[in-house]
Amino acid sequence: MLALDIALYALLGTSLVFSIIELGLAAYVASAWTGSHRVSYYDPWGGYGYENVNISAPPIVDFLLFTAVWSMLVTGASLFLPWFFTRKGSSSKLNMILGIVFTAVYFVTMVFWLASFADIASYLGGGTSTSDYLNAVIAFAVLLWLLFMALFILTILTLCGVLASDWAGYQSLRKSRAADAPAGAGPPAHDVPMSMTPVVASDLSTRDTEALHYQPQLHDASSLSAGQSAELNGESTHHD
Repeated sequence: MLALDIALYALLGTSLVFSIIELGLAAYVASAWTGSHRVSYYDPWGGYGYENVNISAPPIVDFLLFTAVWSMLVTGASLFLPWFFTRKGSSSKLNMILGIVFTAVYFVTMVFWLASFADIASYLGGGTSTSDYLNAVIAFAVLLWLLFMALFILTILTLCGVLASDWAGYQSLRKSRAADAPAGAGPPAHDVPMSMTPVVASDLSTRDTEALHYQPQLHDASSLSAGQSAELNGESTHHD
């Protein structure tokens, strides 16, 4: 649990620092790219010459600036909100809402950085730039993509209960549901007999009924035969 909390602090803190660095690099590239530039040209009638051309930065650089600012806000909120609600005390519903929000925000930020460095690499033709600043922008964009992907995976693992954490928004959803269950709850109603009426034996079969009906008669017949045999024995003795 402590190791997971340290890992979350490290990932979020590193993401915040890298986002600030990426913001500075992207701002420098945008300012250096935008403006009036003196470029050479060739005229068949006048030969070579120079002219001033106004150039603006590609839209992907502006998107990089937005993604860097977005990442700073996300990491700042992800550091503050769990700390605040953990100290204040969070319910299972709040934990579920924060967990879903963190998962969605990390996923969106991860996609933003993936689109950023992929678009710049495509703009450069799949290679590197002659500008070290632009190469640094691509490198930090890749690192931030990996960091937010790790945060996204860790958040899912904590919500599913694979990893344990006490941070609000990173607690297991199953543990939260178990904590909200009423204490001392008995077994389900269908497990308890719903009627106190004694169980009545089913009707006897026809064969069993006949056996019970004729049983006294058989006893009487046996008693009668025993008496007749005694009388016969007595008569035979008398005749003798």
